[in-house]
Amino acid sequence: MTADRPRPVVVTYDGLPVSSGGAHAMRIRAPRDAWRAVTSFVRACARTNDTGVYALRLLRGGPAEVTERLRDLAASRLGGPRAQDRIGIEWRVRDGAVDDVLDVLATDGAGAVTEHGQPLASLIWDTDAALLDPATGEPYSDITAEAFGGFAVDGYGRRLGVSGIRASIGTTASSLSLWLNLPADERLGRAAHHIEEHVPIRLSTKHWRQWLPTRDGSGYRSVKITSPLAG
Repeated sequence: MTADRPRPVVVTYDGLPVSSGGAHAMRIRAPRDAWRAVTSFVRACARTNDTGVYALRLLRGGPAEVTERLRDLAASRLGGPRAQDRIGIEWRVRDGAVDDVLDVLATDGAGAVTEHGQPLASLIWDTDAALLDPATGEPYSDITAEAFGGFAVDGYGRRLGVSGIRASIGTTASSLSLWLNLPADERLGRAAHHIEEHVPIRLSTKHWRQWLPTRDGSGYRSVKITSPLAG
């Protein structure tokens, strides 16, 4: 970054931090309807890349008969699982097999939950994304990882300039976790309202931050700001 060109500033929305539950609950019970709502939001507001990961997660601790039926159905559609541990079983899902997984989630008996009340099975989609400028329909050219020097926000892979979407589409409940990077100038209000119009959850007013360059120019620091949706 040259001396006559100040380092850029960005506004982020963290919905939701781990301290607040880690994700927004979606008030859509049917898995297909929840998936349709997520993909509709993404089409309207973001451009995802090819590094997104799909997985089917089957938790332990549910009714044995239903668990076995779901495991057999998953194996018949997806093959052998990728990983197993004391918490559950996970299959990697190809992009083209998402519809098969939604069939598994909607199968008879899949409405069962674990002993802790969690959905027995969930389709997980985790992807990086670039938000779209509603004025152009294209990603913001000035909000990229390169623009912010690849600055790492935390140890979980989040970076300034790169948005993230994680959807969990479960048999009895679904959730959506968002890490959004928006312009910190006159475009902010329109950008935030565009997301609000399409996202299938209620955005929090508490988790908006502006990221400013540190005094020595070595990185960024954040300050809480009033939600651009307030008022």
